[in-house]
Amino acid sequence: MTEIIKTDFNIYALVVVKNEGDIIYDTITAAAQWANKVFVMDNMSTDDTWEKLQGLEKEIENVVLWGRYGGNFNEGLRQILYREYKQLASDNDWWCRLDGDEFYIDDPREFISALPKKVDHIYNASFQYYYTESDYHREISSIECDSDKSFKKLEWYKCNHSEIRFVKNKKTICWTQGEGWPCNLLNAASIRIRLKHFQYRNLKQISDRFHIRSEKLSGDTFKHEIVSDISWYKRRGFTFPDNDIFVNYKIVKSSDLIRGSHYVYSDEQLPKIVCASMKKYLKCVFVYVYMVFFNRLFFNI
Repeated sequence: MTEIIKTDFNIYALVVVKNEGDIIYDTITAAAQWANKVFVMDNMSTDDTWEKLQGLEKEIENVVLWGRYGGNFNEGLRQILYREYKQLASDNDWWCRLDGDEFYIDDPREFISALPKKVDHIYNASFQYYYTESDYHREISSIECDSDKSFKKLEWYKCNHSEIRFVKNKKTICWTQGEGWPCNLLNAASIRIRLKHFQYRNLKQISDRFHIRSEKLSGDTFKHEIVSDISWYKRRGFTFPDNDIFVNYKIVKSSDLIRGSHYVYSDEQLPKIVCASMKKYLKCVFVYVYMVFFNRLFFNI
């Protein structure tokens, strides 16, 4: 097992992955350095993702394969992993949603250790790496394109996304089937944990990504990504290319991005961290009463 910094809490990473064979080894290996357990569900990958996951489970003690899920992806799949392994967690532990193409800039253990005890969920600051014109020209001119290393060559990014990534475990946690996160989260951290997201890595991977995320195969799960070409660029604040090939592969001008290792984000340029309203507090009180007194009698969430 990889040596992990000792803290008074554990972190359990929940991973649902599909066709990330070119990057998944690096992602899971990195996560195993800060997560006590990395629980992985494969959504019937058609590349070599499953084989690499099997190798990782044998190689790294804290990697656990749940198995393969044959239905369409939905945000509630991580709840299946949570229900399967929730008996391992104590009240001071944390659950992490880890995507198969992201790496944390901030060490989650150090980040969580510095938070006030009342915090029960954490938003991320996602530094999204994009495939640029220079990446395109480098790939098409290369005699040998090692797709397993392509993400390491990307340099240009924009921090333009944020969502909940960590949730504190507690006995009264209410995570219902089909939901992306528990419904009774109250106290968000005031700062965001930073990560690097490599969602567009090489031409084949980009093409495959949009195919498996199409409305035909995934419904409206990825509606933020499966939009018209003009909307895709406009929503991200990028210049619309005058080259059809660039449009098809969502290639972005480097002049619309930044590079470097400073990774500074602006709260004003990211979705707001949602603070609990009085209505939310009342809902959480109701959920607390249910979880303490009635849960085992009824649905046993």
